[in-house]
Amino acid sequence: MTAMHNHSNAKSIGNEPELNDAAVDEMLRDAHVGISRVLWSIKRPVARAGEIPSPIGKLFFAESDRGLAAIHFLFSGSGDRTIDRLRRKFELVENEPASRRIATDIRRYFDGDIAVTQRPVDLRIVESDFQRRALEKLRTVPAGSVISYSGLAAAVGKPDSQRAIGNTMASNPVPIFVPCHRVVRSDGSIGNYGGGVPNKVRMLRIEGFKVGPGLRIGPRAVFGNRANSIFCRPECPSATDSGLIFADADAAIRAGLRACRRCMPA
Repeated sequence: MTAMHNHSNAKSIGNEPELNDAAVDEMLRDAHVGISRVLWSIKRPVARAGEIPSPIGKLFFAESDRGLAAIHFLFSGSGDRTIDRLRRKFELVENEPASRRIATDIRRYFDGDIAVTQRPVDLRIVESDFQRRALEKLRTVPAGSVISYSGLAAAVGKPDSQRAIGNTMASNPVPIFVPCHRVVRSDGSIGNYGGGVPNKVRMLRIEGFKVGPGLRIGPRAVFGNRANSIFCRPECPSATDSGLIFADADAAIRAGLRACRRCMPA
């Protein structure tokens, strides 16, 4: 078989094939793809990463120059998927100073310093715009309050997407700092948690909730609506599931809300 038969886009001159324009274009396209892949791997931003101890078990973290990109409960499995998602966006580099700093912040949180959770986060590994919006909205839910799955769905403008909200919470890449432990069921039961229900209870109690043995939000909880800056007793006709549930009246007042004049919860 001749060189011409081996390459339909080449002309034979002596013993050497002469490439026509179509063959050259094909070779350039192949080279461009290969070069683009190499350049992408070079351009990927660096994320500092490592394993750290915590009061609830060993964690994996990743931190970019924009903020925390991942906190993963190593005891819960699925770590390979988290690392795979990170590697698509970042060049992971082990960093001991960052490990000590993040470990210190998490220890301070479990000692009651809730303000450390306000550190910046980087949500670039989140897979959809909807999930990113839901996680960003969740960061506005203050400590001392929770929101229901349906309430968070309404807050991002998709009131019928409770199931999608549940999936988003399950895949949250930065738990604790993007506080998916502050999302509960509409009936007041605390629901599931990727880091384990006992750890969810522990964090809610740190933030002021009296979670009872039935794993429900305590009887002092009040419903708050930041749209009208009013909080109500749960049984009040003015209470709405689209707002926040505060641990008690004091927590709602600290968030800038006032008591409903109809049910007088304070």
